[in-house]
Amino acid sequence: MRSHGKSIRMRKVSWVYLIYSAFISIGLFLNIYFIIPKGLLDGYIKYNIVLQWNFFAMVGLRVLAILGCYGTMWLKRRQIIQLYKDSLIYWTRFSSTMNAIVSGQELKEQQLSLARKLWQKIMVLYVGFMFSTAVQYQLTGVIHKHSLLVLSARLTQFLQFIAVKMGFYALLILLDHQFRVIHLALSVLHEGRGGRKWKSLRSIALMHRETLQLARRVFSLFDIANATVFINMFMSTLNIFYHAVQYSNNTIKSDGWGKTFGNGLIVFNLWGTMMLMNMLDGVISSCNNTGQQLKQFSDLPSVSKKLKRELDAFSGQTRRNHLEYKICGLVQLDKPAGLSYFGSILSNVIILMQFDLRRQQQPNST
Repeated sequence: MRSHGKSIRMRKVSWVYLIYSAFISIGLFLNIYFIIPKGLLDGYIKYNIVLQWNFFAMVGLRVLAILGCYGTMWLKRRQIIQLYKDSLIYWTRFSSTMNAIVSGQELKEQQLSLARKLWQKIMVLYVGFMFSTAVQYQLTGVIHKHSLLVLSARLTQFLQFIAVKMGFYALLILLDHQFRVIHLALSVLHEGRGGRKWKSLRSIALMHRETLQLARRVFSLFDIANATVFINMFMSTLNIFYHAVQYSNNTIKSDGWGKTFGNGLIVFNLWGTMMLMNMLDGVISSCNNTGQQLKQFSDLPSVSKKLKRELDAFSGQTRRNHLEYKICGLVQLDKPAGLSYFGSILSNVIILMQFDLRRQQQPNST
């Protein structure tokens, strides 16, 4: 692969990344070894069976996330490298076409808008990480070398989780950019600034088809890794809400700073989850709504036969091909699924609260 006068051997990159990811995954597994003994002895966990089972569930999901994410990179690295090569070819081929149709200023404004979204996501994730660090530090209890080592191990697991979410979000940003460029080019053709040439419309239709195929390849390659991410997101949010209940009824003792950091963790966790779900829904909607935008050409006073033929072909293409994202081909992720996601979390928290109340009402026993 050649870029800016430099030649990169993808096979060498593949092996270097394999060795690098092997060290990272081994380090994450060793971190779990340090977490488990300390987790069972924590003061606020050892007297609460719900928190104990939640702890074991979170550890199991962390192991699943490591295997899913790095296993995907190990087993599908050739397909992923081929995807990168095809993406470079795709961007090279269509960049000149889009620059000829859409003005550079409009493209720049759109890219800046998406860059602001990416920076906002980075800010939300790392501010949430800061709040999580403060809360976990307060839950540590007695501060000594071993407890700080356990805290560092937990934070390392959280950083790996953030890295995977950022990777998925960045891919969604790129796909959203391409679908937005397609909508922008169609608007330019409709306004007549592009000359309403049938060749331009054919290029846009080809770009839409290949972007759709690119999105499907991305969703398929990273399906297992993304599934583990969403499962961990669900359990992490449930864990945060249940700890908030423990804080509110003084089961876990804390001062004002602890409650402030806990509330901040709740807000930024929900904010980051909603941003990810909205971006995913935006990419899917942007792809599937292209056919609706083609209807605006029906108000043109006169259309050439070639342009009409290309419009009909493009409309048929959008009707036959719809983009959707299903986790492991089972659960479709869209706005209704996002609402069900938050509803399930609240339902589970209410059930755990009732279990807590019933357990507290029973007399103490050995």
